[in-house]
Amino acid sequence: MKLLTVTTLYPNAAAPEHGVFVENRLAAWRRHSGGEARVIAPVPWFPSTAPIFGVYARYAAAPKSETRRSVDISHPRYFLPPRVGMDYAPAALARVMEREARAVLAGGYDFDLIDAHYLYPDGVAAVRVARRLGKPVILTARGSDVTLFPEFPRQRELILDAVRRADAVIAVAAALKNRLVELGAPAEKIAVLGNGVDLTLFRPLDRDEIRGRMGLSGDVIASVGGLIERKGHDIAIRTLGSLPDATLLIAGEGPEEPALKALAGRLGVGGRVRFLGQVAHEALAEIYNAADALVLASTREGWPNVLLESMACGAPAVAADVGGCAEVVTTPAAGRIVRERTSEAFAAALREVLSAPTRAATRAHAASHSWDETSRGLSVLYEDVVARAAAGRAVRFRPIEIGKLRKAKLIFTVDTEEQFDWSGFSPDGHKVCDPKDVDRLQKVCEAFGVKPLYFITFPLLTDARSAGYFRMLAEEGRADLGMHLHQWNTPPIGGYAGEYYSWQANLPPRVQAAKLRALAEAFESAFGYRPVAHRAGRYGVSAQAYRALADIGVTFDFSPSVCFDFSADGGPDFSAMANDPFVAETDRGAVQVTPVCGAFALRGGSVFLKQRGAPGLIEGRRRYARRLTAPFRLSCEQARFHELVALTKSLVRAGTPILTFSLHSTTMTAGANSYAPDEASVAAHLDLTRRYLEFFTKDYGGEAVDLDGLGALYRGAR
Repeated sequence: MKLLTVTTLYPNAAAPEHGVFVENRLAAWRRHSGGEARVIAPVPWFPSTAPIFGVYARYAAAPKSETRRSVDISHPRYFLPPRVGMDYAPAALARVMEREARAVLAGGYDFDLIDAHYLYPDGVAAVRVARRLGKPVILTARGSDVTLFPEFPRQRELILDAVRRADAVIAVAAALKNRLVELGAPAEKIAVLGNGVDLTLFRPLDRDEIRGRMGLSGDVIASVGGLIERKGHDIAIRTLGSLPDATLLIAGEGPEEPALKALAGRLGVGGRVRFLGQVAHEALAEIYNAADALVLASTREGWPNVLLESMACGAPAVAADVGGCAEVVTTPAAGRIVRERTSEAFAAALREVLSAPTRAATRAHAASHSWDETSRGLSVLYEDVVARAAAGRAVRFRPIEIGKLRKAKLIFTVDTEEQFDWSGFSPDGHKVCDPKDVDRLQKVCEAFGVKPLYFITFPLLTDARSAGYFRMLAEEGRADLGMHLHQWNTPPIGGYAGEYYSWQANLPPRVQAAKLRALAEAFESAFGYRPVAHRAGRYGVSAQAYRALADIGVTFDFSPSVCFDFSADGGPDFSAMANDPFVAETDRGAVQVTPVCGAFALRGGSVFLKQRGAPGLIEGRRRYARRLTAPFRLSCEQARFHELVALTKSLVRAGTPILTFSLHSTTMTAGANSYAPDEASVAAHLDLTRRYLEFFTKDYGGEAVDLDGLGALYRGAR
């Protein structure tokens, strides 16, 4: 396994403690798996290394490249303009990450996946780069990328988009996962893999010798972290008023140092507070060994590494109930969780801990959080993601070249589904509509010699009256039948709820395959033969789906909806696709794909633009500006007659061999969907369908084809 780790949180020679937890996880995974890694760790550009500029000077001093712990690391610079840096950062990072990643590939290191840390801006940028390079990407959420940035609407939108588009997401604490889910992220996509602790580096040392060398006696408390407001060092200082014999060691540097020193002086405890400055990561072991307890009074945290590091040296932790702290401090030997973030509450918890030292038990608690378990979880996740990506790449697309036809061809398709709440995607609460409503549409089609193709969902397949109606149509040769997966009400039921998983392409391959098998079995039970035609629910198809479809005998698919981009809601993006049919070739067989035809129209008119592109599921940038154009498909829903006529002529002029008309069966039932809120709108849709079929078959001289006719056309293609 070859990783490319990308993150701004990574140590360098000028800032050796910066993001050391990312380096530690990577090193532990490499030891466990024998895998390889390269790192791209961009740093902000700054022109001067003068010490007066503090952290910015360290950015400037970072080497352009270096090797740490046998891993090659590059530190490309990216520019963050003042005032707009937070919004601009993803684009700036993506630019340098992509450039460096392409250089890594050109140098012969063909990495299997991108391992990105911190959701914003790093993760947002990494997903963009991964999609451009055709590589899978895993994001790791670490703290304020979940607890702070989503408070800003633009950042929240970008973070959720990155989570949806990533191949997998890791949260270092369950609290972070829960918060992401609250924000709208899909729960099943997020694995919780906490940080471990290096039990060799952080271990019990000669405590008496260390304390003697440091001139310490009595109770010693440590507070470790940057000297910034959210770390709560002020609360640690205030606890000394209730702990008259205690000394406080503060390890870290930052802008709050003068204010903290002034606070200690005002409270009369300045002589018992030692500011140690920035302490090297490996040197923290002495601080933890000297301490009787660690205080962590932060306002926000992810999975704070200082807790386990302190415990591994024998010092229990007293921590605020934020982030993943309560997931680390789970036993009395580990320390205490403080629910009320006040100095009085922290002092009370410290008195409890200091009165009953249990250093051996505290060390044992930390030992249960070694990196081994995390590394095993990472290996399983990495292998699964890489295997899924390989399966998708193994699907090959080739065009079906029909050649010039004497007459335009049209296949008429109906998503034949239950009435349900589109905002919930619940397995319960749906209603099967009366077949007589669809029969009105059937009669309109028959009047023009059109044989509809009905894609039927599980609730209708298992409803005796509906199944009986469609069985009759099929047996009398009046309709073709296929299957339509609404995954939320198709067995096996359980998990994978919400809008993201309503797109069946987002299901794990094994889950999608199981649901497709169950749907095919219900179809066979209802009609006595296996289905050969399929349309994905909500058009949510992916390359990997064709393998599962071929496995159950499906040979025709009608899922991709050309020009439409559903990615904002977690679905596929078909905006760069062509209207031409194609074959998806898999190791289980081939599936012939007829897209739902579409084109972009200039807004406010009926001028349609030619949709160019190679046949197949093509990911790419939309050709035309969103502000100027809107996507259209051949449907009686949300279209007018003159628009359907103009779209038809445009598609035929562009050489589209098969036109696909589509609508929902629930549009034939008043109030069953938003397209047809009442009987008048149902009648309007029926009338528009009648007018269009009359135009196509009579005025335009086109010809409707059924599934057999379509198959004959494809068999005769080059």
